[in-house]
Amino acid sequence: MIFSDDSGGFAFSCEDAKMSICASTWNKRLSQIARVIGPVLIMTGSLPDLEYISHTLGKRPRDIFIIANTDAQKEARMLKLRFPEVRMALHRNNNAKVVLVAPDTVWVSSADFGKTTRIESAIGLHSSVVFKKTRESLFDRVWAEATEIA
Repeated sequence: MIFSDDSGGFAFSCEDAKMSICASTWNKRLSQIARVIGPVLIMTGSLPDLEYISHTLGKRPRDIFIIANTDAQKEARMLKLRFPEVRMALHRNNNAKVVLVAPDTVWVSSADFGKTTRIESAIGLHSSVVFKKTRESLFDRVWAEATEIA
């Protein structure tokens, strides 16, 4: 069976991918965030453990965009106060757990952005094509529907 583009998504090939099982954390996956030149785009349902998230974002608190579910409004507002340069938006239906690190890294995870004690898994991809398509078809579309926190 071969995947194809349709209304539910897009097909792609990727030569460099990693299945992360139970061992990797968001802090570890984004350990090189200070060296990244382009934007970091984060989609999450909730924002568990603000101290942990602050440690991760504090490595480079600029050119970061976060979309969280409206259920995480309190935590999102607290993060916005700590990191005024981080652009934060809320969307009532967002439950995606995706992190895009320009120019070519895409993480799709079962875990929200933050610290968890649950068994989680993630897939990391290095592909500028997947980054671009995911940004356009998912992140940008949801951002446009979300309400940004001023």
